[in-house]
Amino acid sequence: MERRSFLKMSAALSAAATVSGCNSSSKDIEEVAPSKGATEEVMNWSACLCNCGSNCPLKVFSKDGKIVRIETDDTGDDSWGNHQIRACARGRSNRKRVYNPDRLLYPMKQMGERGDESTFQRITWEQAISEIGSQLKGIYDTYGARSVLRHYASGAYYDLNGSNAWQRLLNCMGGSLGYYGSYSSAQVGRMIPLIYGSGARSTIAEVQHSDLCFFIGYNPLEMRQSGSGEGYEFNYYREKNNIKTIIIDCRYSDSLAGKDNMEYHACRPGTDAAMISGMAYHLITNNLIDENFLTTKCYGFRAEDALPEKGLEALPYERSYEAYILGVGELDNTPKTPEWAAAICGVPADQIRQLAEQLAAANAPYIALGYGVQRQANGEYNVWAASALAMLVGAVGKRGTNTGGYMPNSSNGGISSGMSTVVKDGPALETAQISVFTWPDAILDGKNMTVFKDGVMHLSPEELDADGNGRLNVDIKAIINFAGNTLINQHSDCFGTAEILKQKDKCELIVVSENHMTPSAKFADYLLPDSTWLESEDIANGSYSSGSMGLITPMTTSLEPLGDCRKSWEVCAALADVMGVGGLFHGGLSYQETLEKYYVDVIAPKSTELPATLQEFQNNGKLFKKFKENSESECGLYGYVQNGGELATASGRIELFSHAVDFMSKHWEKPDYVIGLHIPPIPAYIVTWEGYEDPSPEIADMKLQLIGHHTKGRTHSSFHSVQWLREATHDAVWVNPADAKGFVDGDYVIVESLRGKVRVKAHVTNRIMPGVCDLAQGAWFKPENGVDVGGCVNTLTAYRPSPIAKANPQHTNRVRIYKA
Repeated sequence: MERRSFLKMSAALSAAATVSGCNSSSKDIEEVAPSKGATEEVMNWSACLCNCGSNCPLKVFSKDGKIVRIETDDTGDDSWGNHQIRACARGRSNRKRVYNPDRLLYPMKQMGERGDESTFQRITWEQAISEIGSQLKGIYDTYGARSVLRHYASGAYYDLNGSNAWQRLLNCMGGSLGYYGSYSSAQVGRMIPLIYGSGARSTIAEVQHSDLCFFIGYNPLEMRQSGSGEGYEFNYYREKNNIKTIIIDCRYSDSLAGKDNMEYHACRPGTDAAMISGMAYHLITNNLIDENFLTTKCYGFRAEDALPEKGLEALPYERSYEAYILGVGELDNTPKTPEWAAAICGVPADQIRQLAEQLAAANAPYIALGYGVQRQANGEYNVWAASALAMLVGAVGKRGTNTGGYMPNSSNGGISSGMSTVVKDGPALETAQISVFTWPDAILDGKNMTVFKDGVMHLSPEELDADGNGRLNVDIKAIINFAGNTLINQHSDCFGTAEILKQKDKCELIVVSENHMTPSAKFADYLLPDSTWLESEDIANGSYSSGSMGLITPMTTSLEPLGDCRKSWEVCAALADVMGVGGLFHGGLSYQETLEKYYVDVIAPKSTELPATLQEFQNNGKLFKKFKENSESECGLYGYVQNGGELATASGRIELFSHAVDFMSKHWEKPDYVIGLHIPPIPAYIVTWEGYEDPSPEIADMKLQLIGHHTKGRTHSSFHSVQWLREATHDAVWVNPADAKGFVDGDYVIVESLRGKVRVKAHVTNRIMPGVCDLAQGAWFKPENGVDVGGCVNTLTAYRPSPIAKANPQHTNRVRIYKA
């Protein structure tokens, strides 16, 4: 019997009237061995497409259509510039991800309450395509494109399949409600263009020209562990050039552990801008600033003359950044001395002075702010403060420096790719956007979301009043979710979000395309089993954080997708036919023909070294790697600083005072939960709800600040159900010994916030500072009797958008911990 037939028969025998799609039949998958008459071992190149930013190549060895082992890149001589892009433990565990007991195998329809896994019913693909196509078209016809959301997807970075295919389908219908930002980087992505007029930043390769790395909450050696990209490149240059590295963090991360020439300072979550303000005070009062840079390249350090040609009035000194730091500004009259800062951030005053002096003494300090520091209730101002620190010492726009706010940036050898979702001769596309984080509001009352209250963007001119305010004027009625566990698991307040998603009278249709029964998948009306990366033929590029080594992988496969799984492009093509837009979507081409055309039109022109056709590239059996030597173009704002000109900011310069932000402060609505400054126009420290200084009585007995960190055993929530990785990592809440009251290391404890409770083991360790606790993010939400026993940190986090980006503040939480 053929293996595929055996799997289908065993599944049919075990199927009941209602099935979960990840039952005992999928466990049988793991146990099926190659037959005695198995063919010779076959090797195919594939890739690990999880959202870490590397897309590492994988060598997949199979017999008789069954994966027997996975190896990683071993090409080249592994010298620098010809180095191997070796996958980490997650990439190497992909066999277990394919043959996982929770693997989805069949299309299913929810027959009960959303979130109830037991009430899914298996249906045919024909029924799924017909019903989804009919309902989705009806929603477009009734409510318009703005009522449909292609939900934020972070689970698989394909070139043709996945999110690109789904967005192309929706674009054939006039598009969908857009979103700006990401759950990773919304605050930094919003602030950097306000400060610099663009997404200006340096690649990590610039550290080779630096004499000091100054990292705030940045953990490159743990976030990304592949043989390419920022972690690998940073460590290579750090060791080669013996670069002094200072890391500010509330947690002693693995980027520090066992490393030479590293300096560590513990800082309380959400108080980074206070620490930086204390450093700024020392720099200013001791004449350690770069006066020429601040005068010629920056705006708002001190008073500014009017710029009538730009429509800007004079800026009085009391509104300037220096006035704020010295305590003579309009915001307050408190000098931001190191002692003032130390009482807030926990870094001693003498250490704050030493940090400032080390920074001033460096010739080319590379300043980077990790993403965790901006995922705060005041995250935008942590970003702005880090950028201000770079401005004060002139560490912008010269080799070896950065712009302060970190954003993953990859040159990828200059050969990055990705299918365009633009539909030739298609309808005009919806332009309105909301923040990536505020979709629950758009379900409940999207029609009343506004520019000034909710940060709605890109409404038509006719929808805006004289001040620029306007309404979204529609609720979300359909959600398309591909490989995105952000419906529940990676969003804030899991219990609260679940209650919103259960309201079928609000959001009428939720379609989830997935590999596994994730917490978010349980809230689908229709659950579509997607083929995995290793079962798909596609093209893989090096993605957004793969560094200087460019990569194109010819993804081929010797596997049939398990069960009735289908690739997303084919599902979208079938839906397009039902919805009457098949010609626009596929133009009569099959997937194979589309892939071949994509290769010829998009991939092959990237280098004369690439074969002319897809078949030649695949038959060649090789990766295409191209190393890009570091150049001036990879130094953020090098051209502006060295050659002059203007930036696309209101002043034309780098902004320490922003008139755009000043407009927000005067017009945007202040939410009830804001307890300190709302939107000041300079990089100030802001006291926030549930921050260290929040005096609110409802959290008076919740003394601990809670953050989350990325673990080696997951990429966000991907790979959580891979047992090998659960055995290799320690999922527990980190607690300092001074805060372990009534429990010891290894005990089960309850971590409780105003949003809910999590039951998890305690890890009592000095690697977390007193007053702070840390629960690794990405564990799957699993509610039992009102308690999450799965250990998801977002059970505890708040749905309270940050002030400017309206983004996720998931490291701002106050909790209490006690023995379970």
